[in-house]
Amino acid sequence: MVSHLALGYVCCLLASVAYAVNYLPVKRYDTGDGIFFTFAMSAGILLVGLLTGLFQQEPLDFEPLAALGGVIFTVGNLLCPAVIQLIGLGLGLTIWDLSNMLTGWVTGRFGLFGVEKEISEKPLFNYIGLALACVSLVFMYLAARFDTPRDPSADVEAPDESKTEKHETGAEGSMRLIVGTSMAVLAGVLFGTMFDLPQDLMQGRFGPSHSSRALDYVFSHFLGIFVTAALALVIYIAVRRRRSYVPPKIVFPAMCSGMIWAIGTVAWFEANGALGFSVTFPIISSLPSILALIIGVCCFGELRSRKSRGFALVGVLIRLPGVALIAASRL
Repeated sequence: MVSHLALGYVCCLLASVAYAVNYLPVKRYDTGDGIFFTFAMSAGILLVGLLTGLFQQEPLDFEPLAALGGVIFTVGNLLCPAVIQLIGLGLGLTIWDLSNMLTGWVTGRFGLFGVEKEISEKPLFNYIGLALACVSLVFMYLAARFDTPRDPSADVEAPDESKTEKHETGAEGSMRLIVGTSMAVLAGVLFGTMFDLPQDLMQGRFGPSHSSRALDYVFSHFLGIFVTAALALVIYIAVRRRRSYVPPKIVFPAMCSGMIWAIGTVAWFEANGALGFSVTFPIISSLPSILALIIGVCCFGELRSRKSRGFALVGVLIRLPGVALIAASRL
């Protein structure tokens, strides 16, 4: 039992590191509207899925319901560029992270969507840890909001941006906020439910003929991601035609990004089986932003203002004990 839990915590850490660094290969590239990038990334994801399937004891098998979980994730992922355009990266990321975390936690804690209800050894630790993780997201958003622009020319453009903000304080601005927030919440819900169908299969909700091992569903899940991303790219090119943004130079970096993400997701699959959604979702939704924050500050000079670093520090100081309490709730 102890070794099983230890494996789950190691997998949570591995997933968190992977999600913190998976976009570094494309950090210096323009990914445009994200459609072609998502497809190229999905090719790297599928490669890891194939390798994972080939190294399993059972023959490589296709599970349509597990693939549907991949479809759900990709639909959520395709919403993110529109969210960023409507309400910005900081607010959008905060909303879909919170929605993702709460959806996954509620699903496991109360047994929604066919997933078995999870009973925590120390439920109070779990509740307090989740609350702290949610509060910390607000400070992470404020840190991004008050960051000093890297480009000095941004200071010259500031009056124009303020005029735009004033112009959008009326009906147009309110509508953008409502639509963007709604899409961010939906994206988070989709992210928070992408593991439900594989989990249902593992737990025998669709009959005893399905494997009880999480890794047996990775290939199907990742194939669903690839097929959906490919379909989205075909529709995108058919609609945009010559205006489509499909730069070949981002293919390899995007595939590397996808492979790193896929390794983290394989670890998350394994962690779900060992710890349950009510533990893995708050941990894996929390740690990557802390690690990414450290990398951004140390390697890329992000969070340049004193105010932004102050908010980030408060966010970290709130989130770390929250993650520790969530982890301890299973001990």
